Amino acid sequence: MLFDRPLSQTATDRSDLGDRPIGRRAVIAGAVATIALSRSQRRIEAAAFADRALDIVKAMSFEERIAQFFFLEAQGVEMTDRYRRDLERVRPGGILYVMPNIGTNEQVARFSAEIHATNDRVAPLIAIDQEGGPVTRLADDPVPGAVALGTLTDVEVLELQETRARFLASYGVDINFAPVADIAYGADSTMADRSFGSDPAEVAAKVAATVKGSRAGGVIGAAKHFPGHGRTNIDSHDLVPEIDTPWETWLETDALPFKAAIRQGVEMVMLGHLRYRRIDGRPMSISRAAVQALREDLGFERLIVTDDLGMGALAEYDPMDVIDLAIDAGIDILLYAKPPAPWDVLVRHVEGQVRRGVISRTAVNLRARRVVELKLRHFGT
Repeated sequence: MLFDRPLSQTATDRSDLGDRPIGRRAVIAGAVATIALSRSQRRIEAAAFADRALDIVKAMSFEERIAQFFFLEAQGVEMTDRYRRDLERVRPGGILYVMPNIGTNEQVARFSAEIHATNDRVAPLIAIDQEGGPVTRLADDPVPGAVALGTLTDVEVLELQETRARFLASYGVDINFAPVADIAYGADSTMADRSFGSDPAEVAAKVAATVKGSRAGGVIGAAKHFPGHGRTNIDSHDLVPEIDTPWETWLETDALPFKAAIRQGVEMVMLGHLRYRRIDGRPMSISRAAVQALREDLGFERLIVTDDLGMGALAEYDPMDVIDLAIDAGIDILLYAKPPAPWDVLVRHVEGQVRRGVISRTAVNLRARRVVELKLRHFGT
């Protein structure tokens, strides 16, 4: 068979070891060995990061560990003594930039550097929503929004998203809460001006390209808003949207962009504030069923983050109950653009729930380690 015939019978290539021809099986065996070695190296690297993260978490106070899974608001456009004291005292896992935090280019870059410097053990991650188009925080972004990107080739999208990531990294941004993985099925969709399009396969391809481009540009990505707002026309900043798609249909449509992101190794998936009663009556952003769907049905192993927990969609819940429900659901990161209480009050609430047995110490330690491991990979330390 051709497969068994030495390469000398079908090509002119020779080995470096004289005139003996290299068989196809030898070539394939070499390729397999290279892949196996690469996988082995990745496992060794992953184990090293995990061990280093564990050592760092062990050195933290329990309050610091709790703070790691809170991503909280930036304050103002420049560092103040009071804000520095808050950062150094509470040591949150991450900081979120919104429009009121965007000053001049120089101010943003300096603010980021000073935020990073407040924790010499493991710096807070700085996050932003920079989708382009209607959701643009930094005005000089050279890349358009998803609607325009949806008309381009996947290669063009990858290159442009790498450009956007490098742009963000130049300002000290570590995480971009993007890509939008929602599919805008109609002009009345709440995601019509933020989605790559209306075709699940096309949106999935653009999402995959965005994840790859963002990583190439040095910025962590987060596919959002699981399980997908595209079928709704209600803004979750105000109310709770609902979807009622059969589960099997969802798996074949709305799930495709999230699956594509996961296959590309996206670092985070953000849960949306919407109800999907076929799996749970709670909003997905605080739902154990949503986490299980991501972990078990889609095979996602990395970090799960909530959408902003201060949004109107969760107004019916007590703010402290929201924290308990999110942690109980298995969510890794709780995001607040405007928290319901001072930072240390949030941390003390979780600490109290641990003492009362409502939240386990193991759950706190696991989340802290996962967040720290992400930081080590990102910062390269």
